[in-house]
Order: sequence, then structure tokens, then C-alpha cells
Amino acid sequence: MNIFTPQIKPRLKEIISKKNRVTKNVLLALINISYIEDLRYIKKRASGFTLLNLLIALAVSSVLATSGIPAIFDSYYYYRANTSYNELFTLIQFTRLQAVNNHSPTLLCPTIDNINCTNDWNQTLMIFVDSNDDKIKDASEELVRITTKLNIDETIKWNAWGGKTYLGFKADGSTSNQNGRLSYCLTKGKKLHAHQIVISKTGRARRGRDEKAIEKCNA
Repeated sequence: MNIFTPQIKPRLKEIISKKNRVTKNVLLALINISYIEDLRYIKKRASGFTLLNLLIALAVSSVLATSGIPAIFDSYYYYRANTSYNELFTLIQFTRLQAVNNHSPTLLCPTIDNINCTNDWNQTLMIFVDSNDDKIKDASEELVRITTKLNIDETIKWNAWGGKTYLGFKADGSTSNQNGRLSYCLTKGKKLHAHQIVISKTGRARRGRDEKAIEKCNA
């Protein structure tokens, strides 16, 4: 019994057409051998798999696995990086919207104790209404949102005018006289997925160039 049915063989040839010349010749030879096995099977009407069938299946599976699995993992990390970037972008826009809606200064910053801002953006991020504009969350001030800490393979780098560790918005939606760049980095082995958000003094956020994000992530 041949495991390469008439429905499978055309698809396998389509996959083979994308491989290099050596791999292509090897697999085509294996398929040709399987055609011969088809003829023998028709004549003998045997049942079950032959040793040759199993060897061909193992060879094809090995080629497809070595070429397909890395691509699947790369797609997974690409998706993760884009998802985290979009969440960070939404968080910035949400902070600005809270400042406008509450008519009060609102801060986005990393924190360890949910009170003070720190300069490590890999920590938990918090958004709070900074009514007295002292950059510290007081007991009477609302903690609007708090995020979970980044995974070990993720980092965020914040480069702002004046070296400020926070991103603050005023009641009119503009920043606290600061502009900066947030670079998101996801590193897996030798592969780096990096994206950047650029914030202007007017408070508007836009996507930066990935090349600039890679520079910051590697710095």
C-alpha cells in the first residue's frame, strides 16, 4: 500500500518546487519510486506499508519539518511582538484620553510599589490621575489601570526629553513639555522583533521606524 495518494502527490510537488535544487531532485526521485510502488501494489494487491514506503515518508517528513517548523515559530514571535506593540500604543492613547476626560494631569510610568515611578520600563506599568502634578501617586489619587510585568524575553526602552522616566499628559492632551520614543524589543535567540512609538509634545503618538527601534534595542 502506497502512502502517497493521487491527491497528496500534486500537493507534494507544489511544495517541492519551492525547495533548493538538491532537495527537489531527491524528493522527486522518491516520488517517482513511489509511482513504481503503486504499479507493484496494483499487480500484487498487497496490503500494509512496505519498507520503502516508510523510508520515503521519513525522508519527506524530515525535509518538511526542518523547513516548516522554524517558519512557524518565527511567525509566532512576529505575532507576539505586534500584539504587544499594539497594546502599548493603545495604553498611551488611553492615558491621554483619561487626562482630557478628567481635566487633570495623568501619568503612565513603570512602578514597583504602585506609588512611585521608576526608570525600568520592564516593570509593571501604571496609569494614575496626578491631580497635584507631583509625579507620585498619592492615596487620594485614582489608579486608573495597571498592567502585568513583561515576559523575560521582552524589554521596553523609553528615551524622553530631559531624561524623564514617565510619560505625562496634561488636561489639554499635550505632554508635560516632553517628547520621546518608546522602543519595544522581543528577542528570541538571534532574532529580534522591534517596534517604536514616537510621542510628540502635542501628545500625538505615531509608529516610528523599525530600524530606529532595532538601534535602541541593541544599544
